[in-house]
This record gives sequence, structure tokens and C-alpha cells, in this order.
Amino acid sequence: MRPACPAGLTAAAAACLALLLGGCAWRGPAAVPAPAERPTPERWQADPDSGAPADWALLADPELQALLQRAEAANRDLVQAALRIEQARLQAGLGELRLTPSAGVSLGANRPLDPPAPLPARTTRSYGASVGVGYELDLWGRLAALRTADAAQLRAAQTDLRAARLLLRQRVAESYWQLAAARTQGALAQEQLLLNRELLAATRLRVQEGQLLPIELDRAAATLQQAEQRLADLQADGAQQRLQLALLLDETPPGPALQQPRLPAGAADGLPPPWRVGEGPAAVLERRPDVQRARAQVDAALARSQAAEAQRYPALSFSASLGTGGSAARDWLSNPVASLAGNLVVPLIDWRRLDLQRDAARTELELAALALRETVARALVEVESALIDGERLRQQLAANATRLRETQAAERVAALRLEAGAIARADFLQAKNARLEAEQGRLQLQLRAWLNRGQLARALALG
Repeated sequence: MRPACPAGLTAAAAACLALLLGGCAWRGPAAVPAPAERPTPERWQADPDSGAPADWALLADPELQALLQRAEAANRDLVQAALRIEQARLQAGLGELRLTPSAGVSLGANRPLDPPAPLPARTTRSYGASVGVGYELDLWGRLAALRTADAAQLRAAQTDLRAARLLLRQRVAESYWQLAAARTQGALAQEQLLLNRELLAATRLRVQEGQLLPIELDRAAATLQQAEQRLADLQADGAQQRLQLALLLDETPPGPALQQPRLPAGAADGLPPPWRVGEGPAAVLERRPDVQRARAQVDAALARSQAAEAQRYPALSFSASLGTGGSAARDWLSNPVASLAGNLVVPLIDWRRLDLQRDAARTELELAALALRETVARALVEVESALIDGERLRQQLAANATRLRETQAAERVAALRLEAGAIARADFLQAKNARLEAEQGRLQLQLRAWLNRGQLARALALG
């Protein structure tokens, strides 16, 4: 039995076809141009001509490497970034369904509530079922543009995970190095504290004997107070860095038990080895996750702008359904009804809303383009600043090394003169304290130098 068709189906189809052919004579949606990017420099201005290629492996000792692995396995920020990737992937999957036919099934049953005659009238029941399929033709690329936007959002979420991993590596390394520096500086501060206590007692005795003015006693007391404050600060810094590691590793306080945290070995003089980038700015920008995310946001905004432009043009969709029903199951096969319809929507009245949506999408694209330029500029400045700061710290460490050698020589001379009875013990203690102060300065500069290496590694997106 041939399915029955609505009487006006042929006329409706002809009308839809005429409108569609008329629409094809229009000009399609104007192409939305992609925003242009500024050219990047060919080389880094502050990149040294010599040195080892920048490599994260040069920064991590075995204990730090183990901490990094534990952090990447347990950190909550990485878990959240991974969940956002899954969320974006599901959203992209939903977007794919726009390009596939939609189907539906319905079942129904009914009976009259009021019988047409007094009892014992018979109640009539009827049942029905229908299956429908709908599909929208992507005439102007609107659905494809929305799919492109979803894919760009997925790429942006993936770059967030890589950015979170780079930040985590830097933060774990910084906390580990600061804990190592606090431990080493704490030992020196303890030695300085004992030395200054002895120096204060010796100064008090010499003041009582009239060999020194009373102001020297005040200076010695102030120096002792500074030594006590430094030791307390270093102990507090060590405890805080251990708590920071516990947070990064998702552990309970007081934090991980470390065997012997230490700064990287560096060169023979304790200076970090010079680094050179070894590749141009374009390669670094291509690798940085923040730049990748900004570009993905531009792609998403461009696709949404194209979709908003295409929405201002006619949309054509088709639907087909097959249904049957009756008061008995035997009637279902004898009374099928099939229908096929086309729906052409021409936006003639809603033009104001569509224009506003298009303008909003274009504004979003301009904002994304400006954000990309800002991200690229900040990335270039971040690398250049890290290179400049690294060279400055190397020069300061070289000057400190000269100062340390001078204080060591002065301490040896003071020890010889003390044995010969040429100077008092307080003078020798002052020379020794000057040497310890120079060592404290060296450790602080070394810490800053290695922190700079960690910052540069993250700026170059290493690891």
C-alpha cells in the first residue's frame, strides 16, 4: 500500500524550491577576514652568543625530579585542567550532532472521558505511533563554523593543561630551591648568631675597660639582633616552603620529607652555567601554551563571527515522518501515514536582532585579536627580561665572588695576627663575621640565579 501524502505537499515543495533557487541568486555571506598578526623579531636581543642550550634537565637533581613526578600525578590544578578538557570534548561532541539528522519516536493512546450514551455504552480506545527525522542543510556554512568554534575551544582547553603543568614545575622547583637555600643559610645564620653573641660580650668588656666608646656596644647589640631576626626568618621561610610543597603535591602538612634539598651544582665557582635560547622567537611563541590558547580563542571568535554572518541568510531544513494507529493492532499496518516537508526560513523581520548578533561577534573577534597581540608581546618581554636578569645576576655573582675571596683573605690575616697578639679577639670575630656575611650574599644571589633559570625555562615552555 502506498503511503498517503498531504494534498498540499507538492505545492509546498515547489514553493520551497522556488525560494531556494531565488536565494541561490543572492550573494552568500561575506567572508570574515582573519585578523593579521604582527611580525615577530628574528632573534632575541639579550640572548648570549655562547652557552649551553636551555634545558630543564640541567635544573633538576634526582630528589627534585621525584617531587616533580609526584606533583604531576597528584596536583589538583592539573586534575581540574584535565576535566575542563573532557568538558570541552563533550561540548564539541554535542556540536557535531548539529550536522547529523535528528530522529524522534512518539507513542500515544487515548480514550474518551465521557461516553456518548448511558451505560452500558462501550468505551473506545485508540493507539498510535510515529517516527520522525529532521535535517538542516548547511547552505552557508553556519553549522560548520560552529563546529570549528567548538574545536578551537577544545584546543584552548588542551593548552590550559600544558600551561598548568609548566607553572606547576616552576612552583615546585622554586619551593624546593628556596627550602634548600633556607637550610644552608640557616646553618650560616646559626654560626653568625653564636659569633655575634661572643662579639657582644667582648665589646662589652672592652667598653668597660675604656678601650671602646659605648656606642660600639649599641652597634654590637644591633648586629646580634639582626642575626637573631635573620635566623628566625630563615626558619619560618623553610617551614612555609615545605607547606607550599604540601599544597602543590596535595599532601597534608607539614609537607614531604626531603632527604637533603640543595641548589643545583652549577659551575665550579657556584655560578649557574650560561644559557642561550638556541632558537628564534617564532619557534618559542609557537610552543608557548598561552600564545596557543590566544590563537585558539581567535579561531573560535572568527568561527562564531562567520556563523553569526551566515545566520542572516535563509535556512533550509527537511523533515519526514511515518505514523500509524488504530483501535486494534491489526489496524496499524492498514493505516500508515507518511509525510515529507521542507522548511525554508527567510529572516526578513528579525533582521535587527541578527545584525546585533553579528556586530557582537565581530567585536568579540576584535577583542580576541587584541588579546593575542598582548599575549605575544608579553611573551617576548618575559623571555627578554629573564635573559637580561640572568646576565645581571651573573655579574653580581662574579662581584660577590671577588668580595668573598677578599673577606676570606682578611680572615686568614686576622687569625695570624690574633695568634701573634697583634689584635684583640673581637677584631678577629669581626673579620670572620664579614666572611660569613659575604657567604650569605653569595647564597642569596645563587638562589635568585636559579629562580631566574626556572622562570626562563617556563618562559621558553621547556619541559
